[in-house]
Amino acid sequence: MSKQIGDATTATANYPLTERTPENWRRALLEGGAAFVLVDDEHGVAPWGAMVNRSTPDETDVVPVSLATYESYLGRRYVGDEEYDQVGAVDIIIDLLTKYVLKGSNGGIPMRIVVEGSSRGVVVDQSYQDSADKTVLSALQTLSSLEGGPEWTINWETLDSGQTYTPVFRISGTQLGSRVPDGLSPAATFEIPGPVTSVSLDRDYTDGNGANDVMATSTAAGTARPQSTHVVTPDPQRPTFEERFTPDTDVDDDDVLQSHAVARAAEIAQGTQTLALQSAVQDAPRLGVDWSEGDDIGYVVGGIDRFGHDLLPAFPGGITGTVRAVGWVLDLEGLERVTPVLEGPGD
Repeated sequence: MSKQIGDATTATANYPLTERTPENWRRALLEGGAAFVLVDDEHGVAPWGAMVNRSTPDETDVVPVSLATYESYLGRRYVGDEEYDQVGAVDIIIDLLTKYVLKGSNGGIPMRIVVEGSSRGVVVDQSYQDSADKTVLSALQTLSSLEGGPEWTINWETLDSGQTYTPVFRISGTQLGSRVPDGLSPAATFEIPGPVTSVSLDRDYTDGNGANDVMATSTAAGTARPQSTHVVTPDPQRPTFEERFTPDTDVDDDDVLQSHAVARAAEIAQGTQTLALQSAVQDAPRLGVDWSEGDDIGYVVGGIDRFGHDLLPAFPGGITGTVRAVGWVLDLEGLERVTPVLEGPGD
């Protein structure tokens, strides 16, 4: 299972049928109507939850189940005709959730909405047409991809000492999670050598992951096509690598496209760098307690031993720092392992 800010993730599980299985177990596997929630009983937190999408009972005493986090539900709901003039992105998202997620023709999913921080996000002009068949998930992701766009995720909470868990939609006009104040250390640090058992740094400049000349475009309107300027990042060590992308098909405002282009250029100017540190759950900082997606996390990779040799040759001199955890992966088979996904650690 995994978690990612601003997107849905999937997982699989097995539901065992034993003498202890309740008689109404089929209700627990109701596709679209049941959820699996990962609970840390010791600390009373639920770092992950997902909707049952599919089950496949067979001749065995185990029922395979396919799951998707509740962000996926936003991709099953559509936005109607809406017009927003100079409205903060946070307020647009809350309005879309209220109208098209919390309720519906056959009911919706009640979620408490929590706004972190005082920012209402970047102010934009935004319109939607029912005929465009745009999902709520697509609308939210497009707003998040603006320069200075908001961040959001769905977590879980209990209001009755662990008897019932309900989804909570968290949103910030800037960034989710906790930042580490200057001069202080993060609450969670992953180290190798140490509790971390494996490390990889994926440095990627392939098409779609690295470019120093970026343009955002939209669908053509007659003979004219809305587009941004070329957003160029000076790069004396590389030739020109261009990327043209369409953040949304119905954007006809060049300023909005410019905002998307500026944000995308900053994201991929040096390529994408993803540091993954895998650790046994029992030795790692506690997920949902010491850290969660959006929080600052410390890392210490390699270094120099007392003889002056690199502890990890692939990381000369070692690398240390504090970066955000934009997601995580949790493997509960065999030796339980957790991998925070950290972006932009630098060289």
